[in-house]
Amino acid sequence: MEQYHLPIFIFNSVMVLVATALGYHLAPRLLAGMDDPEAVANGVQATRRLLPVVVALYMFFNCLGYFQGRTVYLLSVSGLILVDMSLQLLLRHKCKGGSPFDGEDDE
Repeated sequence: MEQYHLPIFIFNSVMVLVATALGYHLAPRLLAGMDDPEAVANGVQATRRLLPVVVALYMFFNCLGYFQGRTVYLLSVSGLILVDMSLQLLLRHKCKGGSPFDGEDDE
């Protein structure tokens, strides 16, 4: 399994960038349904300030898994990032007004 450490590490690094970009761009859209514009602005700003912390944690454990040769860490980071991106997209879909499981928009 050691031969896959570098490809998994690179894949995780790219996924971290994609997850961060999703979080950065979806934050205003997720909070757009709120009535108070000041609360929306504060929420977006807080979410965007939190993104570097999340990236640092993902990359810390990604590097820890790679440099210590721990496949479990690398695969755990992969799973966490995939869950993170899935939940972001699920929330975005719910905010649009559709049910994420039936494929139709609720009206």
